[in-house]
Amino acid sequence: MPEKRFEYREILRHKHASEPDDDTMQGLLDIVDEGVLGASNHVALALPLVARVAGADRPTALDEAMELARFIARTRGAGAPIVANALAWQTDGIEDLPASEAVTLLQERAAAWDTAAAKRRRDLIERGVEALAACRHPLIFDYSSTVADLIRALAARRELDRIVVPESRAIDGGRRYMTALAELDVPILFVPDAALEYAVTQSDAVLLGAESVTRDGGISNTVGSTIAARSARAHDVSVYGAADLFKVGERRADELPAPAPRSYDFLLKQGEVASTEAPELEIVPPGLVTAILTEVGPVTPSDLPSALAHRAA
Repeated sequence: MPEKRFEYREILRHKHASEPDDDTMQGLLDIVDEGVLGASNHVALALPLVARVAGADRPTALDEAMELARFIARTRGAGAPIVANALAWQTDGIEDLPASEAVTLLQERAAAWDTAAAKRRRDLIERGVEALAACRHPLIFDYSSTVADLIRALAARRELDRIVVPESRAIDGGRRYMTALAELDVPILFVPDAALEYAVTQSDAVLLGAESVTRDGGISNTVGSTIAARSARAHDVSVYGAADLFKVGERRADELPAPAPRSYDFLLKQGEVASTEAPELEIVPPGLVTAILTEVGPVTPSDLPSALAHRAA
């Protein structure tokens, strides 16, 4: 496990500030070293952590909290824009306020995040269902709780004839969909990844979740997503991402570093010797994306910068 959290302790030591306490270090373990998984979970942990540090009974507490927010945004937020964006929203204007008012506002914003995020999720699902009203055979690649909720909402309206689910073997995401959607009264076509192009021909829309979204509308998602999108566009099938606007980062798709590779040794049988390496995530190019389904409605990649003006917690 990486140990980025200790960099924050060194930052405070350099500033001759108080050592971070055990709760702060545990929070950083969960967030920047990803002891807990999921960018949304990291936001839910980070905002109260910053507010708690700011409220400590020492003169340097607010400065330490702001340093903490910048540290988390710079580390975990580099790969998960929702973390950096949420912290930027929480701390906006804080340094211009008297300390007591700043602490109160940090705490209020931390408390308000979950309610606001839940509303954005409801709005995304409602408007996504409207945008997908004509969809009868969606292909859903890799597991996304947002996409799963969209499928449930479409199924509730009796608007689905079949759900197409590739296995997404890299992280077994297709199997998670099979489990999550088993209670729906909708037939499921489960296909191996090698039959992805065939699967696309059996669908009328490809739905992807998003770890993050680039400024120009590229979608970061599990490896295999780009193949699904390329096949879809070749067969004139629309490709949709599903993402809260807080997941949109500052960089364009062509400005991002190549995704880091990981091991896939689980693919080997006992006694087999081989190297296994491939990325877990990749960027679906904006040119392959029809629209991003967001809380303000479907947004094309070219319209994404202007849509960000409506991003609000």
